[in-house]
Amino acid sequence: MSKKITFGHVREIPDDVNETRIIPFTLSTPTRDRYHTVLNQSNWQLDNYRKNPVVGYMHNLYGDICNPPDPDDVIAMDKGIAVQDIDGILTLTGMPNFEPASINMVADKIFRKILLGTLRAASVGFNEIGEGEWGSEEEAEGEERETYYFVGQELWEYSIVSIPANPDAVKKSMRKQTGAALSYVMQALGTKYRISQIEQMRVCDVLDLLDGKDIEIRETDPEKVRKMIKDEMAREEVAKVIEQQQAEIKKKLGL
Repeated sequence: MSKKITFGHVREIPDDVNETRIIPFTLSTPTRDRYHTVLNQSNWQLDNYRKNPVVGYMHNLYGDICNPPDPDDVIAMDKGIAVQDIDGILTLTGMPNFEPASINMVADKIFRKILLGTLRAASVGFNEIGEGEWGSEEEAEGEERETYYFVGQELWEYSIVSIPANPDAVKKSMRKQTGAALSYVMQALGTKYRISQIEQMRVCDVLDLLDGKDIEIRETDPEKVRKMIKDEMAREEVAKVIEQQQAEIKKKLGL
């Protein structure tokens, strides 16, 4: 398993929040989530995150196949990320410090929505460390309550999100927009490729394959398609020149 997400929520709204713009969040707990997984709260790797402690909105930190990243989707920074014992339960907690309206209107709007209560959830992205294991008996893989137990996790980032999913939190698919675009590409190419194959391609390869489809190229290798497209374009340019010359000759002859 590689990139994963888990979920959290607002812990409290401090009295001085309008001055500090810091809102404490619970980001992850050892509760079984709706992905049927349990995270090891005693083995969070936070060093790399602390070097670049950004907080995003709806995981739009990366952009996707259709949209470039937007700097205003970085809405806060978190210098207080930590694992704490809260009421006897190890919990990953965050202290996002939201950017002011003078810098980022998006961040300020999200900050105000959290204060109002219409937004109150967070989603954490991480990379699995080591190899976890499935539970036993009813928690074994394929059983009614199958549960995967992580050995450890490296925190990559987290975002404020809106869609509930977890007993302790919310869920937002980090690849929702990209996944929809990939499905469209697969359908547009006539199901020649699986989603997993398209995911491994560069954007330029996908675009070249789509261009190849437009001129009825049936080749499936992106490099060959790229060459064939260039050859096709060259032929089209020659045809245009010939057509223009013939038109000029006809005009001179009064035809």
